[in-house]
Amino acid sequence: MSAQPLPTVRRLVTGHNGEGKAIVWKDDEISGSQAEHGPFLTRLWSSSELPPDVNTSQDLGLVDTGLANNGTICRVVDFPPKSVGMVHRSITLDYIYVLEGEVTLTLDDGSRTKVKKGEIVVQQEWSRLLCILIAAKPPVVSGRELQAEVPFQV
Repeated sequence: MSAQPLPTVRRLVTGHNGEGKAIVWKDDEISGSQAEHGPFLTRLWSSSELPPDVNTSQDLGLVDTGLANNGTICRVVDFPPKSVGMVHRSITLDYIYVLEGEVTLTLDDGSRTKVKKGEIVVQQEWSRLLCILIAAKPPVVSGRELQAEVPFQV
């Protein structure tokens, strides 16, 4: 595993003071860690349930969630140049926004679609993606409930 070559991400987390006024609770620079399959993952925040419990003093950006959980996950994913993502299925509703670079969304039907900076969705030179995952009910296709298929660890 190597050091993350892209800049750290500044994360600001708000909370409330004793008077109920909004405050900045955390203001820090966060580095990603490299996953076994190549990309760097920067954990920003998560919740373990829906709706999320916002009354916590725990830094939920430090929680090891795996790829998905029963709540929400917000992370930045940095893909190295020429990397090839792994086709997978998670039982989540995903919002993926390309922050930098360009990726190719490759689906299991063989289709490939270029996605550029400022567009939404996924893979080829260094690219930085904002990924928000929310627990979802499994999709049902022709009466069959699809299961998660994740060939890697996060």
